[in-house]
Amino acid sequence: MKYLIKVLFFFYSQISKMQQYFLFKYYRKSGAIIGKNTYLGPNVYLDVSHKPGKIVIGDNCYVTRNSSILVHSDAFLGGPLQKWKGKGGERLIGNIIIGDNVFIGFHCVVLPGVSIGDNAVIGAMTLVNKDVPMNAIVVGVPGKIVGYITDKVSIYNE
Repeated sequence: MKYLIKVLFFFYSQISKMQQYFLFKYYRKSGAIIGKNTYLGPNVYLDVSHKPGKIVIGDNCYVTRNSSILVHSDAFLGGPLQKWKGKGGERLIGNIIIGDNVFIGFHCVVLPGVSIGDNAVIGAMTLVNKDVPMNAIVVGVPGKIVGYITDKVSIYNE
């Protein structure tokens, strides 16, 4: 039984690696720039299908499961029926830039036009609707800075 579990786990891990490989290949072909050693968890959605919005993710980032990184929003357009199009409503499109060594927690949403600085930590279920400075810890809806990673951990060699 132990042997069977090991074999099944091996196949599962290989399938996960292949799935990640093809997903990265699709995102990169669609225009996203994804750095080295970056991990995208299961069900992470990168909104690469709305041009001219662009997604840039730095090196060593970790985007956990069920997070969404959006380059467009129809909130001011009136949804899919575009109810407010004739009344000044418009589709928002903006680039997303995520720095190096960023952690984005479970079920986060990053809205269009947002930039996240290096070494930032985004807590679980956070709505990131404005720029996040370098080394910041952001949590909540909407996201608010609650501290800085440099206060918690020595991330620079001294």
